[in-house]
Amino acid sequence: MHRFTDTTHRRAFTLVEMLVVVAIISLLISIMMPSLGRARDQAKGVHCLARLKEFGIALASYENQNKDMLPPAEYEPDKEDETLKYGWCEPLWRFVYREHVFDLNRPILDPADGEPASFPVQRNLDRDRWEDYFVCRASAFQGPNSGHYRVYLPAWSASSYSIHDDGTFGDDTFPDPRQSVSRTAIRPKLPLIGDANERSERGDGLGNDDCSYIDAGEANYAGLNGDGNRFADRHMGGTNYLYQDLHADWNQALRGELAVDYDLNGIEDVDIVP
Repeated sequence: MHRFTDTTHRRAFTLVEMLVVVAIISLLISIMMPSLGRARDQAKGVHCLARLKEFGIALASYENQNKDMLPPAEYEPDKEDETLKYGWCEPLWRFVYREHVFDLNRPILDPADGEPASFPVQRNLDRDRWEDYFVCRASAFQGPNSGHYRVYLPAWSASSYSIHDDGTFGDDTFPDPRQSVSRTAIRPKLPLIGDANERSERGDGLGNDDCSYIDAGEANYAGLNGDGNRFADRHMGGTNYLYQDLHADWNQALRGELAVDYDLNGIEDVDIVP
């Protein structure tokens, strides 16, 4: 009886072959990483546009129950305390989630000074409560005091601009952020809401910190300390906007156009001071 034996030998990879395989894998990863990074950025941009569209749906519902009027860009929730300010984010969040924001018995305090906080939802001061509803995932800054969306006041307040003397610079044109208007009064193609800088502070040194809007002249203006209230081009070099007709879209040139012609009426506006 013959016994057959397997005389084949299993040969292992040599060190050189292993190094070649590792080099090929490393090369493929280096080629794919930029594409993966762009895909991740595009996904964040799509999420941001979806969030803006959600704002549009919420605004339409809000208008249906409030005589076709937008929520004000700024108001005092406590009529006895004019220093406490809320903006459009607070009533919109309350409308969506049916939960009060302002409560005299349990006020939301500012972490800086322990006083009742202005624009608490806008600044995301209670993250366990409203999570990231007004926070853009593509923003580099995600901590407390984040507020990554602003209304564009020349559109939002529409015809509420009036001439008045501020006692310093003479007669200037200023909007009234407390004025609530109908979207029918807003010029088409103007943005209602857009990506804003990563921090809630306007940084203009005029006492208007942590507000919820961007004014004329601020669209392309960085503020005195570099953290001014302005639109941000954090999505592939462009900005996401929600427009007057409540559609959301990405635009790379609009920020610069608004800095020159704030109401898009075809006439360049000279020396707009934010």
